[in-house]
Amino acid sequence: MNSIAVYGGLFLEGLLSFFTPCVLPLVPLYVGYLTQETKSTDAEGNIVYDRKRTLFLTAGFVLGICTVFVLAALGSGFLHTFFTSHSLQFMLAGGFFLILMGLYSANIIQIPLLSKLQRGGGPIKGSMTFAKAWLTGFLFSFAWSPCIGPMLAQAILTASSLESTGSGYLAIACYALGFILIFLLLGLFTGTVLGLLKKYRNVVRYTGIAASAAVFGMGCWMLYQAHQEITVLQNGKQSETAADVTGDTEIDKYNFTLNDIEGKPVSLNAYKGKTVLLNFFGTWCYYCKEELPALQKVHESKEAAVLLVAAPGVNGEGSAEEVDQWMKDNGYTMPVVYDYSLSVTGSFGISGYPTTFIIKPDGSFLGYVPGYMPEEQMNELIGKAKEQ
Repeated sequence: MNSIAVYGGLFLEGLLSFFTPCVLPLVPLYVGYLTQETKSTDAEGNIVYDRKRTLFLTAGFVLGICTVFVLAALGSGFLHTFFTSHSLQFMLAGGFFLILMGLYSANIIQIPLLSKLQRGGGPIKGSMTFAKAWLTGFLFSFAWSPCIGPMLAQAILTASSLESTGSGYLAIACYALGFILIFLLLGLFTGTVLGLLKKYRNVVRYTGIAASAAVFGMGCWMLYQAHQEITVLQNGKQSETAADVTGDTEIDKYNFTLNDIEGKPVSLNAYKGKTVLLNFFGTWCYYCKEELPALQKVHESKEAAVLLVAAPGVNGEGSAEEVDQWMKDNGYTMPVVYDYSLSVTGSFGISGYPTTFIIKPDGSFLGYVPGYMPEEQMNELIGKAKEQ
């Protein structure tokens, strides 16, 4: 896993969390609440803010937010187990919730609880101090958690999958920095920002619409991911039912023998006892090319055995020699067998590329994924295949 990509991705997730509809529309309210005692009027009648005190209180506010993230990181082991075991329910609930939040932020639907929160003031009365600013940030983090929860949960899952505890905390820190960065900038340039928000209300309105669309899109993506997982689970159950009838495992029922580029026969049931990713692909297929780097990582890590099936001469595919040369040119070392007659492709019911079957060590099928499979989903399914 590329560390820079991981940490940079989490930083961007934190930035995106700031623009969710539970946070962005309420920023003027929160900033105004924190700075109500730091503003004054200059000789020309303009409102000015004490920058040092504003930044001081903002620092307390973001520290309160970070406290919640740290607490989440401390429980990342438990949370990782919880989210992994309930990943499907989480994706379904999170997807529907984000869609609702997107529709709410665009004023397409109304949610009374959130409307009440927008009309209300801050939760802490009296003069603002650093401690109260910290408590405000701490409390507001919980108010935001239903909306930023899916992205925070993803950050926690990523952090808990890293090699060391220190790397995990650094990952959470990158997410937190992305989330609080704009708050810190608001603390530095409060007067300017509030003035711009007031002056360019129309621009802010369109920014809110764009944020709503982004959150709605994220919800749809989560539902799509859930659909993919449901497909895998359903296919796995169908395969297990068929195996119960015949008394054989799927690897026996669907066993085949195809030759590799050197003409050596390779049988599927020779992989019994291993977790296997059986991938039907084409060198002409765009999504196959997108998926192959992740499959190569699995092959090199030996987390699972990878077996590729190519069909020379089909849909513009080249000869076996051309496929072999293409694999070498792109640095892929995964074993490839060649289905010239399409008999194996037909017996597996392949209707499109790529298609990946996940085979458990006992020879039964966990299921299959039609179409492109993201690396995260691939690793998750490998883990599930090993557990069962």
